[in-house]
Amino acid sequence: MPSAIDEFELYIFSFGFFPLNVCFILARLCIGMELVLALFILFGWFPRTMRLVTSGVLLLFTIFLAYAALIGRDDSCQCFGEMVELNPLQSLLKNAVLLLHVLLYYRFLPPKPRMRSRWIAFPFLLAAGLMVLPFVVSVPDNWYFGPGHQPYNEEALTEWYSNQTINHSSNHTIVAFVTPKCHYCQLARKKLDAIVSRHNIDADALFYVEPQQKKNTPGAMTIPTKQFVEITHGSRPMVFLLDGSKVVTTYHLRNIDEDQIAKFFK
Repeated sequence: MPSAIDEFELYIFSFGFFPLNVCFILARLCIGMELVLALFILFGWFPRTMRLVTSGVLLLFTIFLAYAALIGRDDSCQCFGEMVELNPLQSLLKNAVLLLHVLLYYRFLPPKPRMRSRWIAFPFLLAAGLMVLPFVVSVPDNWYFGPGHQPYNEEALTEWYSNQTINHSSNHTIVAFVTPKCHYCQLARKKLDAIVSRHNIDADALFYVEPQQKKNTPGAMTIPTKQFVEITHGSRPMVFLLDGSKVVTTYHLRNIDEDQIAKFFK
């Protein structure tokens, strides 16, 4: 579940509507809301209200997916996490089928006896718990992972940097040490790429460094594996903000700071 939430929050962030810290919250609120709707539908609680709410939520998601299709997005909307990948057009068809099912379900749902007053609070307490659940299962990065300096081998980094041609007009660069098959490294790449795009940072100021393998990511710099491990102490991903050869700060996946990076390149 944490991995699926990671992908979903980055998908929301990629549209550039909200800061990354807001996307952490929105992703979990959406998941919590869907859990609540599923529970109320399953038990047939407050059918008239749920019919309107569920239809409204599906309509809202449909408008969002239509916008994604119109601007040419063809990546997965993360509706089912990594289990099933659907592009916006496929998700629109899925929403149409779901909306039809919702309408038919409530059309033929047999009437239920009125809930006793002493139990009326139970569904809402359960709903509150489900809304909180995604925040417990996957704590938002900005709540749990504060700013910090990742340990690295300064001497090995200096030696490597002195032999590189990492140049940028402002002398400010981002250098990320990643490995191709590391899932968390791929999440870090998506996060950094989205931050660079959102804040109109020169893409040439972002460098990815990988240990030499048979198949490396196109465009990434490569170094011997031994040197990669010496610099990072085997930790990955490891992201450096560099002012020339001076390390301003370092990040791992969870504490990449969008605001700090944006200010660094102003």
